Amino acid sequence: MAAQTLTEAKKLINNQIVAGVAQDIIDINPLFSVLPFMGYTGQAFVVNRENALGDSGVFAVDATITSKAAATFTQYTFTSTKLIGDVEMDGLVEVQSGSAGVDQLAVEISSKAKSIARLFQTGMATGTGVSPEMNSLHSMCDSGQYTTASAGQALSFALMDEAMDLVLSKDGMVDWCMMPARTLRSYKVLLRALGGTPADWIVTLPDGRTTISYESVPIFKNSFLSVVETANGAALTGGALTSVWFGNFDDGSEKVGVAGIHPAAVPAGLVVESIGKQEAKDNKIVRVKQYANFASFNRKGVSRLTSINN
Repeated sequence: MAAQTLTEAKKLINNQIVAGVAQDIIDINPLFSVLPFMGYTGQAFVVNRENALGDSGVFAVDATITSKAAATFTQYTFTSTKLIGDVEMDGLVEVQSGSAGVDQLAVEISSKAKSIARLFQTGMATGTGVSPEMNSLHSMCDSGQYTTASAGQALSFALMDEAMDLVLSKDGMVDWCMMPARTLRSYKVLLRALGGTPADWIVTLPDGRTTISYESVPIFKNSFLSVVETANGAALTGGALTSVWFGNFDDGSEKVGVAGIHPAAVPAGLVVESIGKQEAKDNKIVRVKQYANFASFNRKGVSRLTSINN
């Protein structure tokens, strides 16, 4: 464990923070600002997905009914994992910072919270889904929701249409599209070839920001997506390709889309906990943590356009 040092603290003390800590560690993922977070009671969300429908048939008068098969289901369990970081604040650093008008402890807690948010976003993009790692789009997307296989291909409207057609959980409606920055630049090239972005392809997000869209489906740039995938999304490293994602948000029914999940007893799963004084040092310890994960409740709620090379 490593406590905050005077060397780092004085950077804030000497500059009087000006208008706050400079936010130099920045990644882009607007989808995170509109992702629904859903609380669960007990140990987990348990979701029963339809595997096969009970059969039916067309029969003549007085025919023997042979459609007797029952529906079958596959059960999935979604539970939280732990994202944790400790703040260790030396007593001398804290009081000297305080004398300069800087609440160093608050600064460090804020930094840990930002780190945890980035860790969550990394997890939802590239997590393995193997405990304790987070579930991700990569780990949860059903293989039947991939577009036609390819060794490598440039983004096109036709490919985007193919991916959108696979999202069926809201009767064909699609809530979002997500791609890395390099691919969004390529998408804009396609639009410029049409003469520019149609006015109704600019949508306003709940936080007031506007974003470009495809057929009114908002496109979210995501800095956390892999751009070194191998062909057909087989692996997230070892290649030079990426994926474009389409999907739906869940509406609280636990049946139609993606959501962040957390134990219902903790709002958004976030906890800031004072551990107290470290026994052998003049350090105060505060633990910042989130009990949460990423879930996809419907296998038809997400699709993946793989092998994009631009």
